[in-house]
Amino acid sequence: MKRFLIILLLAVVMLSGCAPTGPTVRSDVDPDDPTVLSERGEHDRAAERWLELAQQAALSNPARAAEARLAAAEAWLAADQPNQALAVLDTLDRARLSPAQRIRLDLVQAEVALVNEDFATARWILDLPADQVPVSLQARFSRLQSALAARDPDSIDARLEQMRIALQDGTFAPALALDMLLEFPVSTIEQSLQQASANSDPMLLPWLELALVSREFLLDDAARAAGLAQWQTNHAELNWTAQSAEQAVQRWKASQPKPARIAVLLPGEGRLERAGQVLRDGLLSAWLAKPDTLRPELNFYYLEDRPDAAVGALFRAQADGVEAVIGPLDRQQIRSVLALPDGGLPMLLLNRPPEPTALLPAIIPSRSVSILALPPEEEAELAAVRALVEGHRRALVVAQGSDWGQRVSQRFIDTFELGGGRVLAQADYDNASFDHTAQLEVLLELDRSNRRIETLASVLNTELEAEPQLRTDADLIFLAAPEGDALQLMPQLRFLDADELSTYATSHAYSSRGSTDDLRGMEFPAAPWMIPSTESGQLRSRVQQRYPELNSASLSQLHALGRDAIELMPWLAMMKQDRQLYLAGHVGRLRLADGILFERDLPWARIDQGQIVLD
Repeated sequence: MKRFLIILLLAVVMLSGCAPTGPTVRSDVDPDDPTVLSERGEHDRAAERWLELAQQAALSNPARAAEARLAAAEAWLAADQPNQALAVLDTLDRARLSPAQRIRLDLVQAEVALVNEDFATARWILDLPADQVPVSLQARFSRLQSALAARDPDSIDARLEQMRIALQDGTFAPALALDMLLEFPVSTIEQSLQQASANSDPMLLPWLELALVSREFLLDDAARAAGLAQWQTNHAELNWTAQSAEQAVQRWKASQPKPARIAVLLPGEGRLERAGQVLRDGLLSAWLAKPDTLRPELNFYYLEDRPDAAVGALFRAQADGVEAVIGPLDRQQIRSVLALPDGGLPMLLLNRPPEPTALLPAIIPSRSVSILALPPEEEAELAAVRALVEGHRRALVVAQGSDWGQRVSQRFIDTFELGGGRVLAQADYDNASFDHTAQLEVLLELDRSNRRIETLASVLNTELEAEPQLRTDADLIFLAAPEGDALQLMPQLRFLDADELSTYATSHAYSSRGSTDDLRGMEFPAAPWMIPSTESGQLRSRVQQRYPELNSASLSQLHALGRDAIELMPWLAMMKQDRQLYLAGHVGRLRLADGILFERDLPWARIDQGQIVLD
């Protein structure tokens, strides 16, 4: 049977027209050309020859050696030797493979899983979003998905057929639809819904719609409640309530596997110690709010202020038998952790490495690492996009003269200009000073207007009653200012009559200290935690007396980050597979758009009468 399956899978690869060619060899001359050997059906000899070529190219051309090893694995698979194929794959360093090679390796692993009837593994691998598969491998990928769907007894097609039979013979129970379909990604359910609609299958349509609403809003209680209520209205004839559906969803969620013991790596000293304490308080608050049966054991490891401190703590945590890790928070320590081989332990890192663009390619293959951070640069990017959408095209930038200020302002400038906007000028201020009027007058060209007035008065030899005029070519001011600085800048801008220009910032400019009315009119992307009218903001108001640090906008968001971290842990693997699944978190709507970095979707807010309100 296995021999037949291997031949079938090999045919799938060959029919796709995308079979890898491996290293270039003069097959018309060399009788030992592995490509020729495979064409003759001598797959075992071809595999051995590929391995010889890989050995020869190991030092001089590592990329060619990797290609040869991948070809050898495929040849072993064709030779009915799946274990040999896996042994070859184990010799490859995924971090050193190109993106196309990584996908090719995954496809070989999926083929082996299908041969061994390990449908769960094959399904996990082939759940990869199709747009991430290189064009040269898409036909092969599609055919493997079809092969899986045809043979997997737990595929969505197989389960829908079981549901159809139950509906026909009267044994169907409504909760069965959710029990059978909720584990599938949103895109899979959507595709089945489209097929059922196209085939005019009224028997399955309402239950697929129910599954789609429940899965799409699985981690968003408010949106799910609204969606289920609408479903009940649309299908009142089925006599199944939104409340019953919600109970079924909650039962399914409670039945999903969750880490029983989690390690939390936090700074125990140094400049981040206070931040670690605030984050821990948020994490424990969310943990205490859970029912006893849903609380994992938390093991806290407090780190010294050294770049390699997290590595030792991670090894201790693994020895202690933890099943998942939250942290660390320090960027240098995260760099050290990412340099380790992927041990398969799910990890939610709470910051990004110092050079994310350099390090992230090395961890893309990892199915264990996720990164949730609150970088101000992302908010600057959102502010630039919002400005463009609102029709602003000519901006002025005010930035703190620090590394933080320059990073934030540069991200705004890059995004704004990429979208067709133009930054006319930038003023950098010294945060050690309180009076920034001189820099702002230059930015607004009031100094030029004053000089023109003085020149005209000199020419006329008389005093003139004239007011300096603001420049008229700008329609927006962006503040790259951390907490507290905006309390100085906004009144000074208002004093200079610049309050008619829209003023955008990041949420870091907000401060609840002092007179927040001085910030009136300032607009920025804000976490739901910071907006009093949201459910998350109301929770913040209730717990603020217990945690005085919530008066600080930056520390308060770290508290919220801790709350979201504990909520994410049970769902990391599912969110890696389903890029449309999101958590309605306190720090924003969180989604693993690329399988590694959490993307934050933030509502737009403004300061009105001293309060943050939704715009």
